[in-house]
Amino acid sequence: MKNLSKEELLNRMEAINRSNALIYFDLNGFILGVNSIFLTTMGYKEDEHEKVVGQHHSIFVAPEYAQSEEYKRFWKKLGEGNFHEGEFERIKADGNITYLQATYNPILDENGVVTKVMKVASDITTTVIAKNAISAINKSNAIIYFDCDGYILDANSIFLETMGYNKNDLDKIVGKHHSIFVGYEYAKSEEYKGFWQKLKSGKFFEGEYERMRVDGSSIYLKASYNPIISNDGTCKKVMKIATDITDTITIKKQVEELSKNLQVELDNSNKLKLSIEIEKNNALEDLDATIKKSQNELIKTIVKSALFVIMSVGFITTIMYSFAILNDRDTQIIGSTWSNMFSVLLTNAFSIVGTIMGIKYATQEDKKT
Repeated sequence: MKNLSKEELLNRMEAINRSNALIYFDLNGFILGVNSIFLTTMGYKEDEHEKVVGQHHSIFVAPEYAQSEEYKRFWKKLGEGNFHEGEFERIKADGNITYLQATYNPILDENGVVTKVMKVASDITTTVIAKNAISAINKSNAIIYFDCDGYILDANSIFLETMGYNKNDLDKIVGKHHSIFVGYEYAKSEEYKGFWQKLKSGKFFEGEYERMRVDGSSIYLKASYNPIISNDGTCKKVMKIATDITDTITIKKQVEELSKNLQVELDNSNKLKLSIEIEKNNALEDLDATIKKSQNELIKTIVKSALFVIMSVGFITTIMYSFAILNDRDTQIIGSTWSNMFSVLLTNAFSIVGTIMGIKYATQEDKKT
């Protein structure tokens, strides 16, 4: 750098200043100067230099860290000329967290003495948040990575154990195709080929998938297939995030099968009920016919008996009357006897009629009931 002209050095610094967040500190950490990119990166307006110049670097860190021995050592080492580079968590003007990829560069004078510290930074908050999110997901979900043709690049231990491997068996699947997790027929299907073609084109998939463990048994995964797209818009790789839902699907299928069986039993029960209802109605109709027949037979018997009695009494009375005439007996007695017999017959006739009417009435009441 000593061989570069002053003009060249200024041009290079200007180029850095146009594309990076720059801030300058004295050896105690107080701010000497700052560019507009740094201001906007930290949540200030691009012309609000006065709000930070003269303030200590600690306005960008948590109070606990600012009071720590680690923070004091950090500035002590910078003052001694030590260079620092890395990812740093800092606090913006509004109190929100931001992450910077930064270098702290001690600036030396011609005598090699540190005079100030220049920090060059770029905002990597989005990247860090995404990385932290993936790290959190990685701790609780089965994750596997494929190239865009479906060949396995990497997988975490949760995925390996979910699919029946040991957690250290990564070498057993890397380089193999995703088809080791699906049935032979599906692997050869146009649908499966289309699935990977759509992923390669950037299409996202999410749903419940039946897959095969290493022992050939079925497993059900709730999963998302996430194409990771490069800056030029092409597929770089595919990340699959999955959760084992086999128990849930198994219970769901058992409930569906039970519901199906219950419906069959219910249908059979309704059919049996209908059959019993039909048999009952038929039985009632047969009973009604039997009762009617029995009543008719009874009435016929009563009428026949009544007629027989009347005829018998009339016959006996006629014989008695004839016998009295032939034997010169008192016919008045016979007449009285006939009168009495007729009265009895009339009474019996009314009784028979009453019996018949009673039977008919009872029959009508049964029908109403």
